Amino acid sequence: MKAIKLKIGTMGFSKVLFFLIIGSVTCSLWGQANNGIKAYLEKDRLIIGVDVEVLDTPMLFVRHGSGHQQVVWSKHNDHILLTTSKIESLSGTVIPLYFNYKIDSNIIGRFPIIKEKSIKDSFFVDVTDLMLQTNIRWNLKSSETVVRELSYIKGIRYLENETIIETKRTVDYFGDKRTIDAVFSFYKLPEPMTPRLFDHRMGFFCEDQFSIVNSQVKTVKGSVLRWRLEKKHKDKKLSKPIDPIVFYLDPTMPDKWKPYVIAGVQEWLPAFEAAGFKDAIEVREVSKNDKNWHKNSVSHSVIRWSNYTDIRGGEDRSGSTADHIIDLRSGEILKADIIIGSSYQSLSDQYMVRCAPLDKRAQQYPFPDDLVGELIQFITAHEAGHAFGLRDGHYGEFAYPFEKIRNKEWLEKMGHTPSIMSYARHNHVVQPEDNIPPSLLIQKVGPMDSYQIKWGYKPFSGINNPKDELPYLEKIVRQQDSVPWYRFNLQQSETLGPGSTNEVVENDNPVQSINLSLKNLKRVLELLPAINEKQPDNALLGRLYNKALELWYQQMQQVMSLIGGYTIQYKSGSQKGDVYSPIPKKSQEEALDFLLNNAFEVPKWLSKPDFLPRIQYSTNTDKLLGYQKVLLSELLDARRIKRLEQMEGDGSHNGISETLLSKLRSGLFRELHCTNIVVERRRQELQRAYVELLVKAATQENNYTTVNPNNTYRFYSDYSKSILMSELFSLRRGIEVKLKAIGDKPTIGHLELCMKLIDKL
Repeated sequence: MKAIKLKIGTMGFSKVLFFLIIGSVTCSLWGQANNGIKAYLEKDRLIIGVDVEVLDTPMLFVRHGSGHQQVVWSKHNDHILLTTSKIESLSGTVIPLYFNYKIDSNIIGRFPIIKEKSIKDSFFVDVTDLMLQTNIRWNLKSSETVVRELSYIKGIRYLENETIIETKRTVDYFGDKRTIDAVFSFYKLPEPMTPRLFDHRMGFFCEDQFSIVNSQVKTVKGSVLRWRLEKKHKDKKLSKPIDPIVFYLDPTMPDKWKPYVIAGVQEWLPAFEAAGFKDAIEVREVSKNDKNWHKNSVSHSVIRWSNYTDIRGGEDRSGSTADHIIDLRSGEILKADIIIGSSYQSLSDQYMVRCAPLDKRAQQYPFPDDLVGELIQFITAHEAGHAFGLRDGHYGEFAYPFEKIRNKEWLEKMGHTPSIMSYARHNHVVQPEDNIPPSLLIQKVGPMDSYQIKWGYKPFSGINNPKDELPYLEKIVRQQDSVPWYRFNLQQSETLGPGSTNEVVENDNPVQSINLSLKNLKRVLELLPAINEKQPDNALLGRLYNKALELWYQQMQQVMSLIGGYTIQYKSGSQKGDVYSPIPKKSQEEALDFLLNNAFEVPKWLSKPDFLPRIQYSTNTDKLLGYQKVLLSELLDARRIKRLEQMEGDGSHNGISETLLSKLRSGLFRELHCTNIVVERRRQELQRAYVELLVKAATQENNYTTVNPNNTYRFYSDYSKSILMSELFSLRRGIEVKLKAIGDKPTIGHLELCMKLIDKL
């Protein structure tokens, strides 16, 4: 340790004594505290020294895994204040505090200066309660109730530009207590980089990623989330970056999965090459001798292993994610942790019900390691996209040609979906006779991802202001006019069309696509008994049957999205054409025909497979019927009916509401057109549900004086009510005509009940 030269005359004897006492313990650490924040423990109290040079200077205050805030230390009389406030963004706007533009600032700590410890250039304060007790809002996390007497400061670490404070917190957890690690950092912010301005037509988060602006169909003033990538050789088309994006592998990650995790991240290398960067990403192992590494450092991005597969109750956990630390002034990603939390079971079940007939490795349980590894690679690649700034959404869906989804050459080059960031999952449209290699069934980084990264990261020479980039960026965006799989749209509360569905393979012919995928689903159910043979019970059989029913429901939803559906292309004010273009009337009618034959009329292989008595003993657990009723409710949802009503003004869609609703009534009650009328149990349930839904809709009261015009999506218009009422009366007349000729007593009772429901009108 270097000698400390002190002038007693200017410093005071008490301060000299203080440094002599603690110097041997802390000076070597303080020597590393180059962010201006020193810290040490004194009888379980956390004492922090704030250097004068960092006063009134923006700094990050981080709670790792929970959130971060831009804060300022300041001196006010005999106290040091820690304040968070709204942020001046380089994009030309002010980012509000807590998403509330009326709040200018918030003092989160006020600490008396410990005069006997402080010196001319540093003020010392006790911040123990700030770390263990103060209720601080971290992003969208709910506040904790801390048991103070069971919580303590664990330790202090110093890294480049950062002071790390480790604590143990005991908190209330749903009525019980649990002790957790809560790690905080004070991090010195770098000079802000030049931002790239947000554009709603692209799939990047706005810098304030928890703000509502990310779910709005408009371009707000803001910066996109992205890393600071700068070329070593600016004159070269392809150059290594000065500082690559580096991820560290969690030391707790099983060695056998590391190659697959690395491969998932490296799937993005070609995308960054499209933006002009060679070897833009590195994945490193943590050196056991590296004392400057810390998994909770702002400077270290970690691929965390958060898998609960071997813990009872965690077998089916499916939550993987990415966690960012952002410089809100510019949108720079300072740290992004990829958190792999999806269990082997959740990954395997998803793949089995989609691809078991196409991949022999999936015809056993558990899966072999190579297949599990490929699924871990898939989930890693998706979360890596978030780590690079991309959000979940719909990327180029309803755009790939249907006939290409089974073409090997196309799949090798383009994949079965344009982007890893959509929830298309794995290719369940391919048929066994297509002989597609299993490696081409799993979702991978695609051409849309390269397109997005190019827009977000490509550098432009001679740029001094982010607005100067806009003409160059606009040229990239305008490629969406001619390449439909480059189009992005948001996930919204309602599914606006086949370009906005999840969990199924999207292409330009959903009806034919789902026809093929149903063939594979039938094959899956035929395989399940053999797959279950080596199991000690029938839990696997029941679980996979339920997963198959869930997939069936999602397949039907995709076809249903054609009805009242639109194609979507977000546009600027200067772009010509419509943003929302209605699906052709003929395609909507074909979709309804499909649903009447496949959703509201189901084959025995789906409703009563041979193995059903092994897992079910009552109609109370008839999940398929439950899904059918939900589909019927969604088909008659006010929002869908209003979209059909909106289309009525288009010459090619005149009368579409009446046409489809009449077809639905006729198809649901097709038995009334038969000679011997018998309505079996499942059909009775659906027909009664139909009548109840229409009666409820037709008699719905609209309060015209108090209803917010922007919040009427639950209400049917009077125009729609008149059509629904007409359908009910047509149904009643049809039942009345046929009722006397029916001999089946349950059918008579059912139809009379339907008439009574209608008569309530």
